[in-house]
Amino acid sequence: MLCTLLAGCASTVQAPYPAIRADSSPAALERGASIFHASCEACHRGGDVETASGAPLHELPSYMGRFHASNLTSHPTAGIGAVSDEELARAIRYAVSRDGRLMVMPSYGMGDKDLAAVLGFMRSKHPLFTPEAKPAPRSEFSFIGGLGFRFITGNEPVQRPPIGIPVPPKGPTLEYGRYMAHDVYDCASCHTPGFSPEKTSDDEVFSGGMAFKDSEGNEVLSSNITFHGTGLAHWTLEDFTRAVRDGIAPDGSAVRMPMPRFRGMDSDEARALYDYLRSMPPRKNAVEGARPRLTATFQRPAWVTTAQGSAPPDAPVSSPAVVATPAKTASSESATASAPASAAASDPGSSPHAAGPAPSDSHPPLPSPAPVDASKLFTQFGCAACHAPGARYHAQMSRAAGRTEEELVQWIRTPARFLPGTPMPTYEELLDVATARALAQWVKSGGPATMASATH
Repeated sequence: MLCTLLAGCASTVQAPYPAIRADSSPAALERGASIFHASCEACHRGGDVETASGAPLHELPSYMGRFHASNLTSHPTAGIGAVSDEELARAIRYAVSRDGRLMVMPSYGMGDKDLAAVLGFMRSKHPLFTPEAKPAPRSEFSFIGGLGFRFITGNEPVQRPPIGIPVPPKGPTLEYGRYMAHDVYDCASCHTPGFSPEKTSDDEVFSGGMAFKDSEGNEVLSSNITFHGTGLAHWTLEDFTRAVRDGIAPDGSAVRMPMPRFRGMDSDEARALYDYLRSMPPRKNAVEGARPRLTATFQRPAWVTTAQGSAPPDAPVSSPAVVATPAKTASSESATASAPASAAASDPGSSPHAAGPAPSDSHPPLPSPAPVDASKLFTQFGCAACHAPGARYHAQMSRAAGRTEEELVQWIRTPARFLPGTPMPTYEELLDVATARALAQWVKSGGPATMASATH
């Protein structure tokens, strides 16, 4: 038995090459960009680089081995410049590498049209794919990790057809919500415990408990996203949309890493995903560290509003839900007007990227607190987890000193305006211009460098 397992860890697998070609039409590029930013960029672009040239996968448990996301730039040898569309399609659809080995990355069952759109975006001239000559380090299983991965997966890729997978009609339907949850955003894999390719069809689907590492190296268990009291019970559609799109939980805290931000998600997708998760059987699983668990009497911060006539979260799935859209204030309008059209960067020291979907300006910011304790805010809003000394994105803080105060204010409040795939939450609803300016001044003065080091 041991010999079989050892042989399986090093063996190749059989998976077909989908006959799918990159679609470079304008509509496909927009769709492909939205999916890539949401589902691919967080792993393949390191926090200190501008390209999808690969990054260490610290989120995976260290006992499994050392893993590194691939270089997806257009470089002919270090990247995917010489990789065929069919090879890329196989990697995405079956999680099988060019040399035929099963990878730890998710396998995506997205339809042919969406897969072609992703390939088209990866073949585009977007700055993310600017050639990077440095190859990504090879991922290596530990002895225990290799045995476990081989045993759980059976060293067999997921079974799905190579071509002919349809994309359901887009709309606020359960069918489209299921498609987004399982095949595009892959919520099911991350929010279901274990590594089995079949786990997303068992009774624990969406109940949480999958182990990851956060940016400080601490273990994080994925949340229960069924509508049980230990999960998303009492979350409104607006709560849900803000959390998954902007990275802000109903209590005003930042959604825990490594949860990505689905910046390109529109109202139809949000409603479809929300209603689909509500249609699933509630699963009791009080995941340690998950937050917030809401009650029927939970008092949301003042900036969270619900439109008159909105459906409560326990209403039937078929009932309409309305997202509030209060009028913009002068401060929010001025901040929006001052944002440069070609702005951009994942951090204040980065180079411009192509513009992506603009963040919503539908909620008024809070009044400025006075005086502003910038150091406290930096910790309260989760900035320290990523930007304190020793954290994954701390290097960005030193580059921030070279940016103007106004640029930093805009970056703090609306980071997705500068880089659609950034994991940084959108703080526009929590920080008005004056408060963000105080925080920017503290950052420029070197405040983050004075904080305690992140634990790894």
